[in-house]
Amino acid sequence: MDYEELRPLVLEALKQTPETQVTNLLNTVENLVLSKGFYFGATPWGYLGQVTKHKMPQEDREKVREIIGEFVVEGILTWGINELYPGPPFLKVTKYGLDCLSAGEILPHDPDGYLKYLRNEIPTIDETILTYVTESLQTFLRGNLLASTVMLGGASEKAVLLLIESFTKAMSDPDEKRQFERGIERVGILRKFQEFRKKLDSIKGELPRSFSDDLDIQLDGIFNLIRNCRNDVGHPTGRKIERRLAFANLQLFIPYCKRIYDLIEYFSQNQI
Repeated sequence: MDYEELRPLVLEALKQTPETQVTNLLNTVENLVLSKGFYFGATPWGYLGQVTKHKMPQEDREKVREIIGEFVVEGILTWGINELYPGPPFLKVTKYGLDCLSAGEILPHDPDGYLKYLRNEIPTIDETILTYVTESLQTFLRGNLLASTVMLGGASEKAVLLLIESFTKAMSDPDEKRQFERGIERVGILRKFQEFRKKLDSIKGELPRSFSDDLDIQLDGIFNLIRNCRNDVGHPTGRKIERRLAFANLQLFIPYCKRIYDLIEYFSQNQI
């Protein structure tokens, strides 16, 4: 199996057994894999003198061991389960890990699954956004939280710029359109967004309710959260980003970006 296929299965196994040891976790993952129809017809094998036989190839079990090591580095797992069993081969899901596992199916710790879900939710998503989100996920997994935050801020900014562009094209009054374009021409992303929101509020009653509801939370709130985090760490302020906040930002990005693309699609089909 591919490494990317095994990673979410290890997370699924950890939901079942948050306190375990390496061999038990390997076996749990193997049972999950077999239950999904993999390794059908594989020849069972075992280590020298081992009674239990495995259908998961040794190379795939080694991939799972590497994933376990990565989850320790990422803070999902810690060695040992208590002071009586404080180290290897025992493993325990951390408090942070439990929070991640309970957060839902879209996990930044499963980057391939995250990106697949993002593409499924937004089939027309811009490649620049995907590039920045991918970088954000990769740096998040390596613990480079400042870089991850900056990259996610770049993805958010690109999405907002595309939204403003689609909104501008949909404006039917040429004079109003020129005035709006002049007002946002040489200003930063925050001012562009603020001017866009003023215009959007003026036509809010024309939008489908599913698009207009909770815009202050689903659009404004997340935009400002991601932008503020990026600004704080994108300048030499000395501020650090906690892993939980970086995780939360990545979790919020998908529904936020989906709302943006719903609006983009509406403006591409309707004049305002």
